[in-house]
Order: sequence, then structure tokens, then C-alpha cells
Amino acid sequence: MGSTKVTDEKLERTLARESPCTLPIQAFGRQPIEWFKEARPVWAWVQWRDRPAERIPAVARGANNLVVMLAFDVAGDHWEPVVWRNAVTIRAAG
Repeated sequence: MGSTKVTDEKLERTLARESPCTLPIQAFGRQPIEWFKEARPVWAWVQWRDRPAERIPAVARGANNLVVMLAFDVAGDHWEPVVWRNAVTIRAAG
């Protein structure tokens, strides 16, 4: 039987796989989402349930006047949360 001891490595792997918080559809408002033909590079503040929010490089796939649909990879996992528009700024491609 394997060890049940929580090591720093196991804890780090678990936290790295934690999904980011995403806004519910009720937060999207009445304006429809404009889906971009090409994803736009952005900096986004992303919130996590059990760790501090962090500013990460991401791409915006769509937006309206209230929210932005993001996509980004963290530690081999792909995430697509929805965040408030004021949590996102344009980033130079590259």
C-alpha cells in the first residue's frame, strides 16, 4: 500500500492542478459575447479557490462589455475561465 504522507511535492502538484475560478453565466449581462477570429494576447488577473490571485499571460477568445473569455496553460493543464473585463489588459504579442 502506498504512503498517505503529504509531501511538499504532492502538495505542489495538487495546487498546480487546481482550476481557476470562473464567472457564472449570470454575470455575462445582456450584451452578446463577441468571439474573436484570432485570439488576442492579454495579461489577466485570475483567481484561484485556495491560493492568491495571479497575473498571467493568456489569450482572449471573446468578450463583451462585462466579461472576457480567456484561454491559458498552467503546468500542462489547459484552462478557459471567464473573468471580469477590468481584470484584463492587452499584452504585446511575442
